[in-house]
Amino acid sequence: MISFEIDMTTVLIFLFFGNLVTAGLLAIYSGESISHHAHRQFLAGKLLQSISWLLLAMRGKIPDVLSAHVGNSLLLAGFALEALALISVEKPRKQWETYYAIVVAVFIFVFWGFARQPNEYVYISSTFAAVIFLSVTTFFLRDSKKSTLRYSLSVIYTVSCLILLVRSMNAFLHADYKLMSSEFSQNLTFISTYFLMIISGSSFLLLQRERTDELLRVVNQELDQLAHIDGLTSLANRRKFSENLTYGILESRRRVEPLALIMADIDFFKKYNDHYGHIYGDRCLVQVAQELKRHCQRGTDLIARYGGEEFAIVLINTDITEACRIAEAIRKGVHDLTIPHAGSDVSDCVTLSLGVFSAIPDSDEHDYDWYIIESDRRLYDAKRAGRNQCVCA
Repeated sequence: MISFEIDMTTVLIFLFFGNLVTAGLLAIYSGESISHHAHRQFLAGKLLQSISWLLLAMRGKIPDVLSAHVGNSLLLAGFALEALALISVEKPRKQWETYYAIVVAVFIFVFWGFARQPNEYVYISSTFAAVIFLSVTTFFLRDSKKSTLRYSLSVIYTVSCLILLVRSMNAFLHADYKLMSSEFSQNLTFISTYFLMIISGSSFLLLQRERTDELLRVVNQELDQLAHIDGLTSLANRRKFSENLTYGILESRRRVEPLALIMADIDFFKKYNDHYGHIYGDRCLVQVAQELKRHCQRGTDLIARYGGEEFAIVLINTDITEACRIAEAIRKGVHDLTIPHAGSDVSDCVTLSLGVFSAIPDSDEHDYDWYIIESDRRLYDAKRAGRNQCVCA
């Protein structure tokens, strides 16, 4: 029959050096960490575990108060810090800090106050360690962010928790159970703990990498938004308009659907700026932009700030009749804002001139430039005819 026996002292020494090396590598890596608070917690946890494994390995050579009581107290505090670091990579978890502080405090009270025999040392420490491991599983399973790494950690910590509970039960049922005894659940516990030491360190770094990737995605999205959004009006900018119109033309040609382009210009805006100043000019642009948004709310509609006081609206699958209706509603809506404009030659308030063009781009000649030229021509006609009106075709 094959026996399964390992030397406990050797395993404990390996755990001491393993956690010490992990702590050293983490200390080197600390300058590149994005989660400094969690990084310090994990590093402290590994250092405490390293010291505790050394004290436990010296069982029988030093007083029990150092080996058993201090050693197990440091070990549980190390487990708690490691668990806290794993769940705090994204942000500090104050409520979990309180939870782990309570668990460690209760453990110290129970262990120092009631543990007298070696088997009591084992089942009390194993039970509390299982509680900490189970909390990691609970957090990752309940966390809104799901990933293969988080599910894997949940499984690993669940298995470790179950192994600890089996060890705890065996120690509770057998009065002669002790740390250095070579028993299957004992051997399995320390082997799993050794592998967990390796896995937890790697997983912590992978969680940090996952967090870094997420932050990079957010930053890239923000940069992409800044590259496509006008800073003043929050409308699409010229670059976004060009991309959207080009794509819209291709899609409209493929689907044989009309695409409309409305070019709108605030009448006598230079005079408005000269009379009221640029601050009020910016406020005027923002108010007009909001009115444009009110009339173009389909998901496919794009409103862009084309130039200083000029706006462009791309309307997918919109014929000339509907485009003219929208343009007229916008013109009337801006007029009804009654923004004072003492320098205007056509009204005592801010008005718009609009050029509207719609067609099915059924040939290669019907491209981006064609739409711009045709809608601009109608905008010019609206201005030449007296402004504050729409010209459609």
